[in-house]
Amino acid sequence: MIFIMNDIVKDHYFLWQFSPQNEAKIRWQEFGEDHEGKTPILFLHGYGGMIEHWDLNIPEFADDHKIYAMDLIGFGKSQKPNVRYSLELFASQIETFLYLKKLDSVIIVGHSMGAASAIYFAHHQPEKIKALVLVNPSGLFGDTMDGMSNLFFGLVASPLIGEMLLAAFANPVAVGQSLMPTYFNQSKVDDKLINQFTQPIQDQGAQFSYLSPSKRPLDFRLDDLAKPCDYTGPAYLVWGAEDSALPPHKIIPEFQQLLPQAGAFIIPKASHCIHHDAHEEFNKRLAWILERVEPPTVRQLITSLPA
Repeated sequence: MIFIMNDIVKDHYFLWQFSPQNEAKIRWQEFGEDHEGKTPILFLHGYGGMIEHWDLNIPEFADDHKIYAMDLIGFGKSQKPNVRYSLELFASQIETFLYLKKLDSVIIVGHSMGAASAIYFAHHQPEKIKALVLVNPSGLFGDTMDGMSNLFFGLVASPLIGEMLLAAFANPVAVGQSLMPTYFNQSKVDDKLINQFTQPIQDQGAQFSYLSPSKRPLDFRLDDLAKPCDYTGPAYLVWGAEDSALPPHKIIPEFQQLLPQAGAFIIPKASHCIHHDAHEEFNKRLAWILERVEPPTVRQLITSLPA
């Protein structure tokens, strides 16, 4: 049975006290049931994203896997407090969620900033990760930042200018224009997607999380991790060939220094949001990866045969 996420899945929240002075309400969802011999999967969205950005992927796998997804603090429907956002903070959220759900191990499928957060977590707690599926990850940029980009991020880092730009950006027209370059198949940037990305940026406190990567870019980078990092388990890089912001031919070699065991797969006619942009090809690749991480047993193969 293939289900539609928004029809039957409800939101859950937990109150996360991530420091003696700070707490935030975090949204998460769960799908499917536990399956013997199959590790649960945790989906993590990218910058500006939310659980719903996986709505063309999670339903394809929920029949055969227990699946969790959550909104990172500061994004989606999670609370957006005035704190210092970083990959370290997101990794701490992953740790807290695994503790909350009593999960000894997970497969993380992470996109962009969510993938970078997964790598950071896996480096520090490798025993908790069965496999990493890294979808156009951010965190290592090489020389892809041109002069105009550096100038722009310098302006955004100015509190007054940054907040003015965010206020100008927080509307459907501007959000749609910003999403277009992240898609090769631009028909996917429809009203539904634009509204999904617009609503969270209008929430109270959104300026704190949305401006953090430009105000403190080093907090969102992986440069300081050892190369190779301490996670040595299965890892896979899945990239959109047309990602102009993070071009695969430049960025994949950097990630393979961090994770030399990582296989790399480039999907044509897809850009940065590959999992949504080219969801059918992405889902095929993810299914292939999951079968190799945990090959089906003879018993599972027999029970899957038609009667």
